[in-house]
Amino acid sequence: MAIPDFQKITLSAVKSVQSTLVSERDALANLAAQYSENIDCQVELVNALRLFYETHLRGGKIVACGVGKSYKIATKTVATLKSLSISTDILHPTEALHGDLGLITERDCLFFFTASGNTPELLALLPHIPASVPIVLLSCNRESKLSKSNVVKSLLQIDLPDHLKETTVHGVPAPTVSTTLQLVMADSVVLALAEMIENDHIKRKKKFSMKHPGGSIGSDLSHLNDNLLRRESPSTSASSGSCSSLLSLDQLRECIQRSSVEGGASNETISLDSDSESSSVHSSDVVLSVQIKNTSQNAIKKYDIETLRTWTEVEFLKNIALYDYIICQDGTVVSACKSSDLRTSYKSKISQDGASWESFEPMLKEFHIIEL
Repeated sequence: MAIPDFQKITLSAVKSVQSTLVSERDALANLAAQYSENIDCQVELVNALRLFYETHLRGGKIVACGVGKSYKIATKTVATLKSLSISTDILHPTEALHGDLGLITERDCLFFFTASGNTPELLALLPHIPASVPIVLLSCNRESKLSKSNVVKSLLQIDLPDHLKETTVHGVPAPTVSTTLQLVMADSVVLALAEMIENDHIKRKKKFSMKHPGGSIGSDLSHLNDNLLRRESPSTSASSGSCSSLLSLDQLRECIQRSSVEGGASNETISLDSDSESSSVHSSDVVLSVQIKNTSQNAIKKYDIETLRTWTEVEFLKNIALYDYIICQDGTVVSACKSSDLRTSYKSKISQDGASWESFEPMLKEFHIIEL
């Protein structure tokens, strides 16, 4: 058997990749145009969003259902819904007919995923769905059995021109272009639904941070995660070695390495106040240092100590409202404090009888030495 010319088959493979990418791009452009120009599709989209929104309001869940590759898209959609704090579950139609129908309640809504719209397992499931449970269908075939079924309350149609179908692009009907369109459409609907439920993007982001504390995403949003903030000690130091289990692996490794190096050494006494004898003593705060390094620069504000000492109450309140961290530069010593800790200290002082703002000086004891 002759060995094929590697250069030729590689060149052919590269052209195939390029062709696939162009086809996927064109299919997405066609989908965007469809929902921008087709009034009927827009009406169906509004209807689907209404059904999902009403399901959420009545305490029900969105139950995604599909077979094969569509099941995997449905599973990913459920994962996205969960991360956005929207009640949801996944249901395989075959397992549903063997007892898993029990997870469906009358408050729920079904979300069917099927490119063909003729999936036998989904059709077999229809007679067993309570009449009060609406079905939203995501399909690439408006002439399918499911698309024409009177039990389907909304059709999220994906138009896929013949020249962009898998058989035309690849020569085989392996789900690729169709699954890409299903995924993008489902993501778009889910994000729109989340915005309907909570239109304040800051609150959505904060809630998302609490549902996604792990990985790089969780690390980037850790300053918004109330659960993580509550786990931290108000004055965590390197010698204590207490690092949140939700920090990334790299952050945790850095904490451990610094703790082992510094743990046996005596902590250096550093004064932030003008009167060194009455100053609070803080060792280098490793966890705080790591958090600041992983926080967007837009959420951090740095001042020299003399500027901080001249702050008025209005300047203080403005800064702790605008930034997550305040950094203080005192010569070669750099310290920092979370704005949330400064707010807590401020409330505590103001709540005392007869207490009033005098200067920023008392707040300096809340700052911890950091390494940047």
